[in-house]
Amino acid sequence: MAATKVDLKLNSTSLLLNPMTPPIFFLEIRFRFNYRKLLRNLEGDLIEIEARPVGPTSSFLFEIQSSDLFYEQPCKSHLYYLFSSFNLDESVRDILAYRIACFLVFRANQQPFLARHVVADTEITRDYLIHGDSVDLTMIIDDEPREVVPRGASTSSLNKLKKQSFFAKRSGDGDGLSDDCVICLEGLSGSREALTKMTCNHIFHERCIFGWLQVQNSCPICRRELED
Repeated sequence: MAATKVDLKLNSTSLLLNPMTPPIFFLEIRFRFNYRKLLRNLEGDLIEIEARPVGPTSSFLFEIQSSDLFYEQPCKSHLYYLFSSFNLDESVRDILAYRIACFLVFRANQQPFLARHVVADTEITRDYLIHGDSVDLTMIIDDEPREVVPRGASTSSLNKLKKQSFFAKRSGDGDGLSDDCVICLEGLSGSREALTKMTCNHIFHERCIFGWLQVQNSCPICRRELED
């Protein structure tokens, strides 16, 4: 799942051009694209696990005539057309055109006889929410480094637990499994995957709990340890 965040900063400086000609606005728009990878832990918090820029900053310069600076809607439409050459989602292009148009029209009405150089610093961050495996989740549950030292269950205890595996009944047969697996957050009822019941009676997908127990010898819900 992905989401886009847009951060826009606008500033302008006045220019001394020919006073006999209508004022012109020079719009310089600078783009910086970033990539972020996020993981949601068992408490529901988003953890940033990777962040980096995507390519160098790019810059484009446009001339905006005074005839396009009287009202926000025509100015926005003109900017939307100019930005059509950019590889942007329509929603991002629309919000950029609207916010920049509001700024240009405000400056033009504030001092109608001045030309301006307007800079629009635009930072676009693409966030990707990923589903971590059991090891990734283990490493971010606890904040203290001492809590994430792998201490998995023994082979003998895992072999004993393997005997507790079973399959859920088909959906609608009243299997009594109303909860989700807290490791992968997918449903248990009607699952075609093998399920495992811990000695504490908490139930998980077999692949999820065995992956968990290889690095953490305790139930992810009640923290009761799996005994040999």
